[in-house]
Amino acid sequence: MLRLLFQNLEQTLGPALSQVSLFFYYGGLTLLVFVALVPVWRVWIEDVTAGMGIERRWVMTCHNCGKLTIVAGRRCGICEWDLDIPVIVRLWTFFTGRGEGTVTRRLRWWIHLLGGVTFLLLSIWIVTSTEGLTPEGSLHRLFLGFAFVALAMFGWLAGRALRIGQQGVLARVGDAAMALTAIGAMAVALFLTDAVRHTKEVPLARFDTIANAARIGESVLPLPQGEIGFNYLQLDQENLGYHRIIALGFSGSERMPLQRNALKEQIIRHLRKHAAGYTARGLTVRLRTDRLQIVPGQSYEVIEREGQVLLRSVASR
Repeated sequence: MLRLLFQNLEQTLGPALSQVSLFFYYGGLTLLVFVALVPVWRVWIEDVTAGMGIERRWVMTCHNCGKLTIVAGRRCGICEWDLDIPVIVRLWTFFTGRGEGTVTRRLRWWIHLLGGVTFLLLSIWIVTSTEGLTPEGSLHRLFLGFAFVALAMFGWLAGRALRIGQQGVLARVGDAAMALTAIGAMAVALFLTDAVRHTKEVPLARFDTIANAARIGESVLPLPQGEIGFNYLQLDQENLGYHRIIALGFSGSERMPLQRNALKEQIIRHLRKHAAGYTARGLTVRLRTDRLQIVPGQSYEVIEREGQVLLRSVASR
């Protein structure tokens, strides 16, 4: 239903939607590059200023001599007049106005660069995993742009919250909260991005058959009955038109799970354990097995199309 609504919307708006989507899409990509390069620019500027001997200090105008003086204590550095600075302010200027040692400065630079590289790798992974460089239409491009903008905002705010510097605790908490909000906005945008994709086939697995067995990668699964089963989790949210297939593995005389990392394994265990709770909240979680009678000497593939799993023969060998 949601996909059909978006298709009608895209056809109705036409060229106007295309122009807006181009603006947000390329704007989002530009912001991602900018946020990833900010640490490099910051380190370069600080390296140049440190090499020239430029440092940041608290200064004020002395009420006695009328000249600017560095706030390094309670007295003016020029006329020795008492600046009458409250204790709490002197403590603040003492801790925030001190210079950095070379080792501390370089360590901070390396941490900033590491954060920039981490965000860059995260951005590349998200862009490639969502096929963000090959949008399939104006709405798809628009929602990708929203997701990229939200990701850039997350990187900027998370960098401010975690940056080694003189920022206060309350400011860091505020930046962290806004960064979490940006992540939520990105998740919504990516969900909508998936909803407006054009229908296509997603390959899930492939195997070859021999006499009463199937060769799956480097492993062989015995099939004494000449029948193979494909196990998967099916997630459905009918109101939003959301469908997702999570491949688990094959079954014959025994079960052969597909290889997956620890995070995916933990997610699958969580979904299976709390399937009833998710179903009660509107997200249906089903453990399903589709079976197929095989013919020896054939290649088969398992695909997902419109939220459904299909097992089909590819070609005779």
